Amino acid sequence: GVSLVLFATLTVVIEGDELEMRFGPGVIRRKFSLKDVESCRAVKNPWYYGWGIRLIPGGWLYNVSGLDAVELKMKNGRQYRIGTDVPYDLEKAIRQSIERTAR
Repeated sequence: GVSLVLFATLTVVIEGDELEMRFGPGVIRRKFSLKDVESCRAVKNPWYYGWGIRLIPGGWLYNVSGLDAVELKMKNGRQYRIGTDVPYDLEKAIRQSIERTAR
């Protein structure tokens, strides 16, 4: 029951120069500085990557449903995939925010 509450939703918010992901009511969260993002792109996860917070080949996955995600490649070499129902919209928002913070 607790897992259902904590991992029922994944909310992604971009504020200023930070991207924040919040699972469920926000007890579990992760922040990234957009200045640390080297690139991002919409991707499709294989079904066996599953859901939740998982270590996957090449990095970490944060996902609550579906196979679509946006992959962030960080300047330090780390990779993260953020599950989303609207991967191209999220990719566009991240790219625009990166460009805005780079000015």
